[in-house]
Amino acid sequence: MSIRYSPSLKFGLLVSVALSGCTQTRQVTVDYPTADSSDPKSAQSTKAHPFQALPGFQSIDGDDYYVRLISEFDYKGENALKSGCDSLSPNFKKSDLSSALIFSVRNSRLKFNNEAAGYTYQAGSGNCNFKFDAKKQNLTPWMRLDAGKETLVDYSVYSSANSNVDVAGIVNKTTAASSLLAFTGVGMGVAVLGQFAGQWLANNPQTQVAPPPVPSANQSTESHSLPAFVKYTDKDGTLNETVFKVYAVAEGGINILSTDTKPVGELRIYPELTPSLLLKTKADGIPDARDLSLTEISYTPVKSATGDINLQQLIEQSKHPEKPNLTPDWKSYDEVQTNCRKLKLVMKDLGFNKFDRNAFIYYFLANNADWKNYNISPSKVQSEEISAKTLKNYRSKNFDNCLVADDYSVMKAMGLTVNTDSDWTQMGDSSQKKEQFFMPLKSIERQLVAVIKNPNKTEMESQIFPLLNTVKNGDGSVLVQNHLGNFGLEKLLQPASVTPATTDSSTSTVTTSTTTPLTPIPGEGLIINAQQLVQVLSGLMIQELSCARLIPEQLNKPVVTTGILLFTTREGSPRPNGGALEFEFSGGKINRIAFQSPTFRDFEQDVIDHPEVGGCRIDPVFLAKLH
Repeated sequence: MSIRYSPSLKFGLLVSVALSGCTQTRQVTVDYPTADSSDPKSAQSTKAHPFQALPGFQSIDGDDYYVRLISEFDYKGENALKSGCDSLSPNFKKSDLSSALIFSVRNSRLKFNNEAAGYTYQAGSGNCNFKFDAKKQNLTPWMRLDAGKETLVDYSVYSSANSNVDVAGIVNKTTAASSLLAFTGVGMGVAVLGQFAGQWLANNPQTQVAPPPVPSANQSTESHSLPAFVKYTDKDGTLNETVFKVYAVAEGGINILSTDTKPVGELRIYPELTPSLLLKTKADGIPDARDLSLTEISYTPVKSATGDINLQQLIEQSKHPEKPNLTPDWKSYDEVQTNCRKLKLVMKDLGFNKFDRNAFIYYFLANNADWKNYNISPSKVQSEEISAKTLKNYRSKNFDNCLVADDYSVMKAMGLTVNTDSDWTQMGDSSQKKEQFFMPLKSIERQLVAVIKNPNKTEMESQIFPLLNTVKNGDGSVLVQNHLGNFGLEKLLQPASVTPATTDSSTSTVTTSTTTPLTPIPGEGLIINAQQLVQVLSGLMIQELSCARLIPEQLNKPVVTTGILLFTTREGSPRPNGGALEFEFSGGKINRIAFQSPTFRDFEQDVIDHPEVGGCRIDPVFLAKLH
């Protein structure tokens, strides 16, 4: 249906011609859009533009996008209104003809109402005596998609041929939407409507479009509703663009019934989507939250009822009952988690989507040590040999009173370093495999340390016997090597024999002598029995023991077969300060024991470079006691 064929418009054209005599005048009118793009009788239609869920996300949930509605006029070809005009800036007098298309936008969920002119036109007598105003404008601010889909749009077309009725006076060109300039990108400012949109409108009263005049013989008014401009399901969505074709209708001269209709352009009303108002966007459309800080994101400028404020002030000035404390005690897990939950609720009710909310929450939590521990990188877990017990403690503080699995997935998609459940499962599996790798070493260590710390030699021998084995001599035997220097190992291996007591007439003395000569231990070592090993361990007078670590060469081997532990000695020991005890084992039994310097195999430097390996931590203080 076209308004240019309405009786009231024809009457208006007749009046304008009568007033102007033979001078040609123009009126502006529109063809209404139709929902059926295949309708041959209408060149207009509601054009559907599909959109999908963002990469990496299975569905559209309404919390992933923002949407806003825009009105824009596109001139087509030669400007029909200025055709035949010698002056681009003609004088304008009292209007005889006038028309306007006015949008009425409302969203009851957000308590938002706005009216704005798609175009206004005023024409006086003469071909070049007119004003045409059709500016690009925002009909709504950015709204989260789940709230924005409830926005309804009506439009009304006004026309008049009465010189005493100025349609332009009906329209207030300053509306809430046009003054809410919304931009994307960090530091560029945002305007967003959430639950408290009504506060903005209450503090910024709008001059609404006045009620239309009662139609008379030379006035006409028509109102219609547009289809929903956005729809979506789990799998896909549709953005509906509506196009109005605008024409210039020329009447004049001798034959008042002759009509010259020329297209002026198209008035488009269309929605725009963006996934973030605070962040830059990567090439795939996902917001990029990397390389920011809490300070930087907190000071993002925001349009508000009282003017430009930053995001932190917007949150702090909110009247929300769950308003958070943005500077809690960062050392308190419970306090930080409580304020995290409040921050999440407030930002959602202010209208921010899951990307902007979780970016702010991430940098808020980054001040807390428990958050850093929970999101420890898997590579750090591997390189620093963090124990399974420590990892379990890290994982227990997962901020589950504030965040759910989807929040971690969103943070990860934005490039932030967080651990999802699958990451923790992988780290747990890796930690378990590592513990299994070190389990044989730990078992031998516990048994050997228990023997060394036992002050009873008889019990020591009973404990150590089943732990020893060599291929040559079987159970209860072990190959002993000395790489520690001459500290009297041969003497410690010699059994003490007692000679028969001789009684002197003047004194009663029992003389003890060593009957077996000292035999040097060969370089490849000497196989001894459990009793002899107990003599050596007791004779060294060991005071402190470190935990056992594998030798550096076996770190990347499939199994551990050799471990080292450090020991210090008491005063009077044949080996001052102490040394290192290396033990080789297989099948749960020790086959070889070597006394050596801590620097052997570059072990001491490895301890300095990697204080903790396989759950065994040796501090530099312990190393200092050996020198």
